[in-house]
Parts: sequence; C-alpha cells; structure tokens
Amino acid sequence: MSQQSDPPPPPSNSTDGWRVLSYLIGGLVLYAGIGWLLDRWLDTSFFLPAGIVLGAGLAVVLIYFRYRDS
Repeated sequence: MSQQSDPPPPPSNSTDGWRVLSYLIGGLVLYAGIGWLLDRWLDTSFFLPAGIVLGAGLAVVLIYFRYRDS
C-alpha cells in the first residue's frame, strides 16, 4: 500500500505585498529611530526627518533590487 502524499503547494506571491510593506515600515522605523536618537543626543531637530526620508529611500531601493526580476 503506497502512501499518497499531498502535492507541494504552488508558489504563492500572496505574501509579497506583506513583505514589501514590512520593508517599508522597517526602514522607516529603523532610520527614524536612529534620527530621533541623534536629535535627542545632539539637541537638534533635523535628524528625525532626514532619517524618515533616508529610511523610505533605502527601503524602496531594497524592494527594487529584491523584486526587479519577478
């Protein structure tokens, strides 16, 4: 008696949207946090906005290189 195994699930791209969103949020939170800490440490007010812009930009670049062939 042979055992029937379930066929492997087809490749799914349904998680790609969540992955892209996590890259964007992760980049924003990481670099905004670093900017906020630098603002607190140096008593300035421009590192937080710069960190937000830098984090968003780097996240978009990361997403581009990750998904450019798909």
